[in-house]
Amino acid sequence: MRSLLAALCATLCAAAAHADSCDFSAAVLRTQTLMQDAGVTDAGLAIGTPRGLLLKQYLHAGGGTSAYDDTTRVALASASKLLSGVRILQLADRGLLDLDTPLSTYLPQFGGIKGTMTMRQMFSHTAGYGDDEDSAILSLPITLAQAVDWIAQHMDLTFPPPGAYFAYGGISMQIGGQVAAVRSGQDWQAGWSADLGMPLGATGIDWQGLGPTQNYRIAGGARASLPDYARVLAMLLGDGVGNGRRLLSPQALAIFKTDQTGTAVLGYSPPGADGRHAYGIGAWIEPFPPPPAQAAVSSIGKFGYAPWVDFDAGFFGIVMIEQRASMYPTMGQLAHAAIVDIDASVRAAWRDDCALQETYDAIFRDGVDGR
Repeated sequence: MRSLLAALCATLCAAAAHADSCDFSAAVLRTQTLMQDAGVTDAGLAIGTPRGLLLKQYLHAGGGTSAYDDTTRVALASASKLLSGVRILQLADRGLLDLDTPLSTYLPQFGGIKGTMTMRQMFSHTAGYGDDEDSAILSLPITLAQAVDWIAQHMDLTFPPPGAYFAYGGISMQIGGQVAAVRSGQDWQAGWSADLGMPLGATGIDWQGLGPTQNYRIAGGARASLPDYARVLAMLLGDGVGNGRRLLSPQALAIFKTDQTGTAVLGYSPPGADGRHAYGIGAWIEPFPPPPAQAAVSSIGKFGYAPWVDFDAGFFGIVMIEQRASMYPTMGQLAHAAIVDIDASVRAAWRDDCALQETYDAIFRDGVDGR
């Protein structure tokens, strides 16, 4: 018996030692380089799988204790788009809206050519609005419904007709957020929290990242902590199951990570995108890792918050950084370059048996509807 226990111990101890050997120091070093380039003193880095976090580390320039921790929430800017896209796909899963139904069916105040826009177009930047992320209407102290009514009355399409052009911006997602509110019967922020945030255990995510508001900036106004956003990405990587609940169908996930721009030609792409316009529902379709691997997705904000999911390798990552100084578009370009390098370094270092720093306890109860 003792010899059997000794052999078992030797096997388990060797496996544990092997698991602990995964080295993500190159990812940490690359994040530190990004901090230096961006001129920030604090950052966070998370690398995870559907089972939990392989790495979670908060960094401070020059060493020492970071001002960031698990409770720190930062403004996400365009990293909000991924969160919003997930909500739209969830409502489509539940039959509350259709991605290809004309907008006028849901919001009759949109007539003419504007009424032909679809939710698929609004969340893939092909609806005909674009280059308007900082439009004043998105910041006014009014409600989301009031902002969308004003858009219906006063804002013409800048890249007509719908479906013809890819033009990155925030107006079309603002409209789509109101469609979600009308069809679900829930305030946008409250609905996201009830149907995604609470089931995932990501209760700190809200749309107050740019200050208190009811005019939720759907495409750029959220804020989140590192652990909360990580749980959303773990759900995506878990084929729609997060915290033991099915929140998206596999069919919705297939739409999420596939280019939805169709035959649209480039009208406007932000400087950090280098002219690319492959886009799913709320997230960029990335050209890394190189073929034949399936593409990753990302949703980088102009302040530097940079989440991505490498579906091919089976992990996700987040660089949590906030640089609100006048670095746009440089900050987005710096963050994108960093995640490309970090993704490659993690792919080189990790294996299926890498030890987890934190485990998502309820991840294995697949098939439970999140409602």
